[in-house]
Amino acid sequence: MNRRTVALALGLAAFAAALAVLAGVLEFGLAQPVIVVVGLAAVGIALRALFAREPPRNVGTPDPERPTDVPVPGETLRESLGAFRSVETSYAVTSRRTVEGLRAAAIAVCSRFGGDGEEQARERVESGEWTDDAVAAAFLSPSLERPSGSIRDRIAAVAGRGSRFDDGVRRAVAAIARVGDGESDGSLPRYDPGEGRPVRDRGTRTATDPIDGTRRRRERATNYWHGIGVVALLAVGVGVVAEAPAVVLAGVVGVGYAGFSRAFEPPELELSIDRELSDDEPAPGDEIDVTVTITNERDGFVPDLRIVDGVPAGMAVVEGSSRLGTALRPGESVRLEYAVAVGRGRHEFDPVLAVVGDLSRSTEREYLVGAETTVVCEPELRPVAAPVPLRPAGATVSGRLRTEEAGAGTTFHSVRQYRRGDPLARVDWNRRARTGKLATLQFHEERSARVVVLIDARRDAYLAPDSETTHAVDRSIAAAGRIAASLLADGDTVGLAGLGALPQEADAEPCWLAPAAGRHHEARFAELLATHPQFSTIPPTNEGRWLWQLRGLRRRLATGTQVVFLTPLCDDVSADVARRLDSRGYPVTIVSPDPTADGTAGERLARVAREVRGFDLRRAGIPVVDWPADESIDTVFARRAASAGDRR
Repeated sequence: MNRRTVALALGLAAFAAALAVLAGVLEFGLAQPVIVVVGLAAVGIALRALFAREPPRNVGTPDPERPTDVPVPGETLRESLGAFRSVETSYAVTSRRTVEGLRAAAIAVCSRFGGDGEEQARERVESGEWTDDAVAAAFLSPSLERPSGSIRDRIAAVAGRGSRFDDGVRRAVAAIARVGDGESDGSLPRYDPGEGRPVRDRGTRTATDPIDGTRRRRERATNYWHGIGVVALLAVGVGVVAEAPAVVLAGVVGVGYAGFSRAFEPPELELSIDRELSDDEPAPGDEIDVTVTITNERDGFVPDLRIVDGVPAGMAVVEGSSRLGTALRPGESVRLEYAVAVGRGRHEFDPVLAVVGDLSRSTEREYLVGAETTVVCEPELRPVAAPVPLRPAGATVSGRLRTEEAGAGTTFHSVRQYRRGDPLARVDWNRRARTGKLATLQFHEERSARVVVLIDARRDAYLAPDSETTHAVDRSIAAAGRIAASLLADGDTVGLAGLGALPQEADAEPCWLAPAAGRHHEARFAELLATHPQFSTIPPTNEGRWLWQLRGLRRRLATGTQVVFLTPLCDDVSADVARRLDSRGYPVTIVSPDPTADGTAGERLARVAREVRGFDLRRAGIPVVDWPADESIDTVFARRAASAGDRR
């Protein structure tokens, strides 16, 4: 017998005793002072319950229809400014730290994109000659006086755009973007002293541990009838003190409602779940139908049942709903039908969330019902329409990668004097006919490339410009499959590696597939892209030991292996990884999906910081292929190939 049952029994006994006293069956007398004390006690308890009252609440349910949120680069201005400071400076005054960071950003863009050296850029920022905006120039230079502007501008600065400091930040960011980004329209970005928009939760939808059968998780009161109890106590207490039987009787009615709310408990659940999919191996972007059959396996009636199916984070509900509210008789079943769009990866459905309430709606219980269902969606391994931009180096096997060395091939390199033993097919017979001398034609030697596709899957790489756009890691994985298909079709050997967090299991290892060729190798490549835990569709909760993983990767790479590094390039770690590999003799080519936006001051500065990193890498001899969010990888590689042809 639980506490609820005991309290209900005592209440019914007291109520029966009161009826017996009224009927004269039982005699029970109280002195007037005792009655007053009881009434005042009832009023006090009611007032205490009134002030402690919580609003009605229900068991919260997840939002499987909502896609997984990932951050936008530069969600806070402080984060973006940190990319331009070589050493983090801590000022007591936030405004001073902001100005120093913007000054460093202005010097950085002027020294990269303005044609200045470091010292010259610093002098131009101090003198205000780096921009045509007098307000931005004075904001970053203590030696300049800010122009007062017109009365209209000053009213607008106060009424529409905040303080003069806020206006200076916006103008400085816009001026920096004009220098660093030729496409900037110079419009003023949003900025507020709270450092931009709130940071979104990273990966709010996480997988639940596998469950077999039905498991009760928690129980909570809804406070739905809490106000009735307060009113009943107040009425009884006031009626007793005032000796008003009508008021006491009204309170007794409220007590009856309060007793009703305590008279029932939610039923124990025992559900069975049968989930059917129209296709368990779809292609990325396909829509599949999901049918869930829920059956009440107990003998009792379930009056209030709410069901939310555990849709994985890599799927989005596109038709119907993954929620259902119903009541179930013993042995009765109900069907839930909806359609989802499937993204790349291995998707395991979470347990079904079932919330059951009693008849009075005063208490709810939450259950998890397991039904194991897995969908594997491998990325498309279709060759890119344009050549993959590799660097001119390769292995010793004949193939299609052109080097700068003379040898056998199809592209003309040079002419040299004939040597005994040269193949007759390579003799320049036209020259022989004109001059009577023998000469040998030489061609650019072609070799197959040994390539490792390296994917940046660290937590800081899960970035997107908005909630509707695929995040950078998923874009990188999709591009990795197509790059591998192109290289394998050209006779190259391709491997796969990853940098990123690993699950807590002791046997989890960083992704590694040694360069090879063949149909079996291609299938293994696609399988790893879809199922390896480093390439999860949702952001990991920890950072991952990227330096340790990089050292392990270097030990596995053969001399001369090329690395195609897929990274959003939105932090210094990604640039550091590229430099470390390239300096050890592994030619690196960066393909960078752009996840930046430009709505706020922090976002625009983050975009400029990314452009600065790309400029520095190119200056160090590492090619960077920028991949805008609104373009396909085919378009990007085709433009790159056309640009390389124009330079030749």
